[in-house]
Amino acid sequence: MSPFIFDADLATTELGTLRRRSMTVSDANDDHIVGLFAEYRDALAADDSGLVNLIRDHAYAIDPSLLAELDGFDYPAAA
Repeated sequence: MSPFIFDADLATTELGTLRRRSMTVSDANDDHIVGLFAEYRDALAADDSGLVNLIRDHAYAIDPSLLAELDGFDYPAAA
């Protein structure tokens, strides 16, 4: 779930205020990238090449080096 939606849902609560106060831009960016990988995994599982390409385009716009990470995302780790 987007951290921004989470904040909007809890904006009037003490928890929401604390989260906004403690979240840095770097934390929000990291959360976004984690969500991007989750969406990529789901798109691969659904064999949705259109969505996979959109996610890759978006990842490239954020940081071109993310494409290499997406390319190796579902490969088993080397022992």
